[in-house]
Amino acid sequence: MTTTKNNYLFGLIAFVVMIVVNFALWRLFFAPSKGVFKLFTPMYGLSLAAVYFYSVMLVADVFGWKNETGNVAKGIAPLISSVVIFYVVYYVFFWNILGNFGITYFSPQALIATGGTGLEIWNARENSSLAILFVMTALIWVTMIWNTGFGNSPWDGLQKRVIGFSKFSATAFISTIFYAIFFHPNITALFQPKQIFAGVLPWWDGIAMTASSFYHLGWMFAGLFILMFLNDCMDGFPFNLFRSEEKSGSWIGAVVALVIAVVGGYIFMYIAEAIMSYYWYEPFTGGNYTDDPRFRHVHTAEIAAFFMLALMVVKVFFNNVVEFANKWLTAVIRLVVVSGAGMLLYFFYYSETLGPVYVDRVPGTGNIDATSLCWTIMSMALILVYDKFFNAFPIRK
Repeated sequence: MTTTKNNYLFGLIAFVVMIVVNFALWRLFFAPSKGVFKLFTPMYGLSLAAVYFYSVMLVADVFGWKNETGNVAKGIAPLISSVVIFYVVYYVFFWNILGNFGITYFSPQALIATGGTGLEIWNARENSSLAILFVMTALIWVTMIWNTGFGNSPWDGLQKRVIGFSKFSATAFISTIFYAIFFHPNITALFQPKQIFAGVLPWWDGIAMTASSFYHLGWMFAGLFILMFLNDCMDGFPFNLFRSEEKSGSWIGAVVALVIAVVGGYIFMYIAEAIMSYYWYEPFTGGNYTDDPRFRHVHTAEIAAFFMLALMVVKVFFNNVVEFANKWLTAVIRLVVVSGAGMLLYFFYYSETLGPVYVDRVPGTGNIDATSLCWTIMSMALILVYDKFFNAFPIRK
């Protein structure tokens, strides 16, 4: 990579430009009342953002198509490719192929055609969008663990397209298993009557106090933040201990990444929900708004996503802020900075003034239908495009 010392002035300018672009795209596509297309319904908009985020990951981190030069024009082709992949995956594959010829709940049109109870267009599209969101969550989670632990192994040294197709096939296969276990039971339980022969009843209900897979969304997003921090703010420690000049990863590194993502994710969720219980008291089955266990779980994912967005801002626009000779001191300072920036984003989004104006959201906290995940994932996708496809120009030269 041709990265040189980060120019903080250019970083600040680029960050301001990104805020303007973010605002414009949100108002164009997602803003629920003042937007043009009003795609935030909310699950439809959230699934769209998640599919596009994965499309960028697929192009840049799976197939390795990145622009590591100062030539902005070289980023146009991978950008267009990510948009095409997004459209094909969402509307062609899920809505028109898999939904029509395989699994009905992936297509709102196929759901309506069944004539089932309560299957009108809005409800059908929300249900199919929720399923697509869960598939993307599994794909993103497995792909990040693979990239962290395995890297390009066991295909190191082969052509990029061979590595890309091999890595995609492996991660897609594993993701299908994770989706079937952690998310599919939730979707089959949405319908009346519950589709008990197509999917088991949600087995985590007694633990999570809800049949919703938002429970898994919480610890998975939390685990993703921890992996991102180790990769981007601690130079890949401890996973770099299992790499060599010949191999970009190993089985040991992959197992370590999986354990950290799961255990770390649960610890993060436990701490986050303990803090929520301190302020809002214990949740209970049947509770509304902040008392709803579903909200506590999805709110954990929202908090983790704020931290991930803050981490990307700090890394891409401000070169991780500091770097000392002592790597542990560096890690602690960066954690403080990222956590502080993440909480600033949290308070910005949930403020009673700035948040409703900027993201056109309903004031208040605790409404699951007002989830911040759509905005944060869209924002992360934009930064990922800027970083991977345009090499953070002009910050890097």
